[in-house]
Amino acid sequence: MNHFTKHLFHLLICLLFLSGCKEDEVKNNGRDPSQPVVINDFSPKEGAVRTRFYIYGKNLGNDISKIKVSIGGRELSVIGASGDKIYCVIPRQTSSGEVKVVVNGDDGRPVAEHIFTEQFNYETRTTVGTLVGKVDVYGNSAVVNGTFDEAGFNDPTWMLFEPNTNSLFVVERGQLVRKVDINEKQVSTLITNGQASFKSLQTATMSFDNDTLFIVDDNGQNNKNFVAIAYTLRTENFRRVHPYLYDRTSYACAHHPIDHVMFFNTWWGGGVMKAFYDPVLGGLNSRELFRVGGNNDMKTTIHFHPTGKYAYFLEGGCVYKSTYNWTAKELTSPIVFAGQPGVYGDIDAIGTSARFSFLYQGVFVKNPAYAGQEDEYDFYLCDVNNHSVRVISPTGEVSTYAGKGSPSSDGKKEGYIDGDLRKEARFNQPSGIAYDAGRQILYISEKVNRRIRTISVE
Repeated sequence: MNHFTKHLFHLLICLLFLSGCKEDEVKNNGRDPSQPVVINDFSPKEGAVRTRFYIYGKNLGNDISKIKVSIGGRELSVIGASGDKIYCVIPRQTSSGEVKVVVNGDDGRPVAEHIFTEQFNYETRTTVGTLVGKVDVYGNSAVVNGTFDEAGFNDPTWMLFEPNTNSLFVVERGQLVRKVDINEKQVSTLITNGQASFKSLQTATMSFDNDTLFIVDDNGQNNKNFVAIAYTLRTENFRRVHPYLYDRTSYACAHHPIDHVMFFNTWWGGGVMKAFYDPVLGGLNSRELFRVGGNNDMKTTIHFHPTGKYAYFLEGGCVYKSTYNWTAKELTSPIVFAGQPGVYGDIDAIGTSARFSFLYQGVFVKNPAYAGQEDEYDFYLCDVNNHSVRVISPTGEVSTYAGKGSPSSDGKKEGYIDGDLRKEARFNQPSGIAYDAGRQILYISEKVNRRIRTISVE
């Protein structure tokens, strides 16, 4: 073999080697290093959370670890790439802004970087999600403490939000009080029936400085020999229980937000009671102010407006309204505000023309649209057997806010589906409701689904 032939042979070997390397690289990451990377478009131009988002171009490769996509500085998870297309999904709380794409080489340095002149417009929407809780294939669950992946509930019927620790207090009716630590994603048991001689825990309320948790007990008695309301303190990590008031069977209590007077209901005759200091007893006593719905035995729940000007009573399928007498420091005999006593249904309307099923807990939420008006709050409440969250305006207009979505041929309203408030989301006997004003999140507890759901802006 002469010198020229040897040189040609070596050249062919090198070309074959380089060609093999090129083929290996194209095979491994789908990008041809001898060709430029072209990034020329994205779609859609606007969308909400979970929207499928695509980048179009040429020679983009298929190694998603080497591709970075961001909108308004928020990085998106790249799910797939196929050479001429990159696939992402818009995450929660994305902001509108510029779309940036970076394709890196094997050395980690960019081989292409592109910022589009046209911006993506993020559309916020309010959706239903799931925070914690699980059931088995038969719909069964149990009281299980632990992480959000492990935790389970049995009968979560009442909730309070505690902003100082970003936690929920969840009453499992008749059994115990749980704490849901949202920051740590942990669920624990704080209080059981065995403490403070509870017979059947019912509901709870927080003092307006969030330092005292009051718990109501169905002691089953028509006398004042047993604890009806107990309390536990933040300084004791809400674990030691102390007697607060000895009284007849009760199901709910409420602390006035300004005067800090305690009001509670009693089963016997549907009475609404006021607690007061009795110097003869040397402690708290009570007296009946009026009866809700006549003389029937009732499980009325009490909800004070944040200003303390009035309170709503929820009983059966009816909402009563009681104004507050600032001089006497007492609630006045209520009027029917929405729905009708003893009449049930599912109708959005104004005042007494509206219909509910069974109402249990509600919460006041400030509405920015009412700024400067006499009453700036809507009242959100769980309509248990209509499997929905309803809302009442200050003028008494009732509407359905969330639930009963995903219409099906069986005509059922209940279910377990996250998603759009009315089009998709379903609940199954939502009972407890609490509100985080700082993060603008509603929390809903469900008797049958045995989960804590969320309603939030995404």
